[in-house]
Amino acid sequence: MKPNTKSGASAAKKQQSPDERRKTPRAPQKRMRHGPLEKMQPHPAAETRKRVALSSIKFPHKTSNMNAIRFALRISDVIWVTALILLGIWNAYIGINNKDVIAPLAAGALGAVGFIGALMAMKAHQFAPTETYGQHMKKVGLAAFAALGLWLSTALILRPDTFLPDALAIAGITATAGVMLLHSLYYSQIRRMHESGQIIPTIIMLGATESARRLIEENARTRELNILAIFDDRLSRAPHNIYGVPVVGKIEDMLEWDALPYVDRIVVTLPGMAEARKQAFIEQVRLLPNRIAFVVDEFEDLDHVQQRLTQIAEVGMREYTGTPKSGRHTFLKRIMDIGIGTTALVVGAPFLALIAIAIRLDTPGPIFFKQKRHGFNNRVFDVYKFRSFRTDVADPLAKNQVIKGDGRITRVGKFIRKTSFDELPQLLNVIKGQMSLVGPRPHAVGMHTGDIETYRLVDEYAHRHKVKPGMTGWAQINGSRGPLHDAESVALRVKYDLEYIERSNWWFDLVIMAKTIPCLLGDSENVR
Repeated sequence: MKPNTKSGASAAKKQQSPDERRKTPRAPQKRMRHGPLEKMQPHPAAETRKRVALSSIKFPHKTSNMNAIRFALRISDVIWVTALILLGIWNAYIGINNKDVIAPLAAGALGAVGFIGALMAMKAHQFAPTETYGQHMKKVGLAAFAALGLWLSTALILRPDTFLPDALAIAGITATAGVMLLHSLYYSQIRRMHESGQIIPTIIMLGATESARRLIEENARTRELNILAIFDDRLSRAPHNIYGVPVVGKIEDMLEWDALPYVDRIVVTLPGMAEARKQAFIEQVRLLPNRIAFVVDEFEDLDHVQQRLTQIAEVGMREYTGTPKSGRHTFLKRIMDIGIGTTALVVGAPFLALIAIAIRLDTPGPIFFKQKRHGFNNRVFDVYKFRSFRTDVADPLAKNQVIKGDGRITRVGKFIRKTSFDELPQLLNVIKGQMSLVGPRPHAVGMHTGDIETYRLVDEYAHRHKVKPGMTGWAQINGSRGPLHDAESVALRVKYDLEYIERSNWWFDLVIMAKTIPCLLGDSENVR
C-alpha cells in the first residue's frame, strides 16, 4: 500500500506521537477514493526503512469515561439551574410579596425543566473534540434563551393569580447567566482533557486494510478517536503508515505491548472476504480484557465523507466481547464508591489505628503490605493491606497461596485475615479510583495455583478485568473466598465474576455489600 503523500507521508509526520497528531492542524485535502488496498503497494525503497518502534508511541496513562462525565455535567446543570431559578422566584414571591408557596415552586419547576430540556435538545453536553468555544457557547445561549422565552410565554398564557412577570424574567436571566458561566468552565476543562487524550477513546487496529484507511481518514477530520497504531500479521505487504498512523508490528508484538492495558478498544478491520483471517485474529485476542469490535460488511458501503465517525462506528462496528456500561452506571458507581468509602474510612479511623498498633507490637516490620495486582483492563496497581505475614517470608508474587495452619502468618495476622480486616486499607484504593467497593477481587500479578500461573487455567480469566476490581464481590458472598488451590476453584471464581459483570448495577452492589458481613462472620470453612 502506497502512503498518501498529500496526507502526511513525510518522515517527520510519521514520527509524530498520537497526541501531537491530534494537536497538529491538518491542511484541507481533496477527498478521493482509492482503489482496493491490494493495488496500493509500498515503494520498493520503503522496504529498507525501519518501522516506528512500539516503545516510541505515546499513550495516555490517565483515562476517564466521557459518558460518565457528560452525565455528571447534566446533573450539575440540573442542580445549579434549579437552585438559581427557585432562589430568584422564592425571593420575589415569598420574600417581597408574601405569596403562597405553591406558585413559586410550580413556576420554578417548570423553568428548570425547560432549561434542562433545551440544553439536552441542543446536545450541549457532547463537547465534540473539534467544537470551538464560540460554537459551544452559541448552542448554550440558544438553548437558554429559547427556554426562557418558552417559560415566560407559558406563564403569560396561563396567567395565574400570583403571576409576577418581572420575577420570572429576573430568575430566568440569572439562570441563563449561570448556565453560560458553568459551560465556560466545562469547556475549558474538557478541552484540556481532550488535548491530553484523557477522554478520547484509545484505539488500535488489526489489519492495514481499506476499512482502516477510511476510518483513519475520517478521524483526521473529527478527531473523535485516539488511534495509536495498526498491527498486521502480513507486515511485509503492509505500508509503514496510513494517514500518519504507524503500522508497527504483528499480533504477537501487540500482546507484549506495555500500552495494551490503556487501549479502550481493539478494532478488527478485515473485510468480509477474509473470514478465515478475521477468525484467526479473533482467536488470538479474544481472551484479552480489552473491548474488541470488528467492522461488518455494511461498513464497506457507507459514504464516510458525509457522516460523523461516531455514526459510522454505530452502523459499521459490532462488539465482539459485549458492550461497556452506560455513563450513568459508571457515574453512580463512582459516587457510591467515594461516598461510602470516605465515610467508612473516617468513621473507622480509630479502629484502623488500633489494628495498626497491634501489628506493630506483635512482630517487627511495616504496618502495611503493598502488592502488585491486576486491575481494570489488566492495569497493574499497588493494593494496600494490613501486614499479616512475617517480613522474612513475605510472598509478593503469591507463588505459594495460604494453606490451613500456615506458619508464615503472625498472631495478629490470623485474626485480621479471618475477619478480613486486613483488607480495610483497600478503602484508599477505592477512593483513588483503582478499585471499587464491589467487583471481582484483584489477584496478585504472577499468582500461581499449584505450579501454574492462575490465569492460564481458565480461558475466560482475563474477562474478569473488564471492570474495576472490588473489595468484595458476587463470588465472595457465594463462598468463593481465599486462596485458589486447583483449576476447579479458579473456574468457579471466574464464573461468579463474569456473572457479576453481566448483572452489575448500583442496587446489585448494595445487595452484595449488605450480604458481605454476614457471609464473613458465618464462614468457618475457607482458609484466609
